[in-house]
Amino acid sequence: MKRRVLVIEDEPVIAEMMSILLEIDGYTVSSLADTTSAKRRLHEQEVGLILLDLSLSGDEKGDAMCAYIKADEKLKHLPVILVSANSDLEQISKDCGADGHIAKPFDLNYFMNKVKAHCLE
Repeated sequence: MKRRVLVIEDEPVIAEMMSILLEIDGYTVSSLADTTSAKRRLHEQEVGLILLDLSLSGDEKGDAMCAYIKADEKLKHLPVILVSANSDLEQISKDCGADGHIAKPFDLNYFMNKVKAHCLE
């Protein structure tokens, strides 16, 4: 589980950028674009942090996915950081039980500091 991050982001360029930043800093990264695959992965593989886009395309948005994680006995201990350009990001994060949030566009140092502060070792 050490330094393993799951990125759930449906915009390929953003997902790749986050993955590269994390991998350069020594994290093992899995990147998925939808919540169905993410739910399956979370039950198959331990992670130390979830970076979750709020505005995912498809049936389920990031806040619903976060609420799912926080309601699941086996997953609720996992830190979830919502990542979005939504102007209500702070309130949405509180409402769904997220452990933090990062507003897009984000400063790279801020992004990495937030990851380091929340990733389970």
